[in-house]
Amino acid sequence: MTSVNKITSFYNERFGAMKEYFPEEVPFSKLKMSIVIPSYQEELEGIVSSLGRNKIEDADEIEVILVLNHSEKAEQPTKDFHAAQFKEYHNTYLANGVKVLCIKAFDLPKKKAGVGLARKIGMDAALNRFATIDHDGLVVCLDGDCEVSPEYLTMLLKCEKAKISGLSIAFEHDVNSIDNQRNKQIIEYEIFLRYYVHALRSAAYPHAFHTIGSSMASRASAYAKIGGMNTRKAGEDFYFLHKLIPQGKFYDLTTATVFPSARVSERVPFGTGRAMMEMNDGTKDFETLYNPKTFHDLGILFFDEADALFDLHLKDLPKSFAAFLNQAGLSKQFEDLKVRSKDSVQFRKNFNHWMDGFKVLKYVHFCRDNFYPNLPLEQALEGLFGFKNQSRRELLDELREMDRKSTFSYF
Repeated sequence: MTSVNKITSFYNERFGAMKEYFPEEVPFSKLKMSIVIPSYQEELEGIVSSLGRNKIEDADEIEVILVLNHSEKAEQPTKDFHAAQFKEYHNTYLANGVKVLCIKAFDLPKKKAGVGLARKIGMDAALNRFATIDHDGLVVCLDGDCEVSPEYLTMLLKCEKAKISGLSIAFEHDVNSIDNQRNKQIIEYEIFLRYYVHALRSAAYPHAFHTIGSSMASRASAYAKIGGMNTRKAGEDFYFLHKLIPQGKFYDLTTATVFPSARVSERVPFGTGRAMMEMNDGTKDFETLYNPKTFHDLGILFFDEADALFDLHLKDLPKSFAAFLNQAGLSKQFEDLKVRSKDSVQFRKNFNHWMDGFKVLKYVHFCRDNFYPNLPLEQALEGLFGFKNQSRRELLDELREMDRKSTFSYF
């Protein structure tokens, strides 16, 4: 087996890890897990206290890396805020003894500055720290506006020991301590997130997991092998995880929970904060959901019985999918998959890899715009899962329970 040190050396040569930002402190020899938290003007007391309340056996197995980041065009109060946080948190310890390190990702190039670059800097640093001790540890992503459940660190260490390659960690937005309007909005938004993943699972799509940056983790070697984190200003988690998930040994972690903030944010064009802002100003709502018929058509492509797909031509496919291939200019690629596949088993493997999460999302949007319009939220949930006559809070609880019972969970 190739050592993490060698894998990391190759990664650094090919992808140019920004070592100038890495902490100088030597990692503990027993380090098993590095928690990377990008932070832009965040009040960090909540997440620091929450992590510190986790009871652990050996604090030397865990470290927290705060990536304090802003662009070169940031205003002086922002720069002063991060400079003060560096002094406050760097080389300190949580209440449970876990060491905290800070990265000064200051004055980043304006065109690249954002959460993707900040995550990459922190995750690259974690990878290189594991290479120093040649241990294939777990790189965990969290955000500064989150809190975590009391068993969060313990369960992640169990996953690290189990040699899991990647994780989607359970999440729940706070729907109790905010005003009625934001309560309604975050409930609808979280229903949308959970509906989409479970709709994909109802269609037997093999790579259906939540892709949320504040609740994901990757084995260090797996991170390096897929080329690390991208530097997108938003959606970095979606693109990263849809490279990681197909590598295998990827699971839901349902026995620990991240509690993201339900605040409004203008910083990124995707995610919870942006969704809340757009719901506030009326430019977006989640009163409707994707039509169940879309996932029925998708299921024809992914159920085990669909190995007959190998023998089908475009005219035999679901009309929505054939139209999507033609519109997206993918028809020839689909036919080429058959040419490259010696039999239906090989074709199934090739097709599942080719029909990645990004193509699936484009197909779902194509269906929405051309074949199957969105349905009212309650109607879509009844059509796909049989939920009836419930409040939206009760519908959310049903979906959360489906997540807790995930068949993709390791523990």
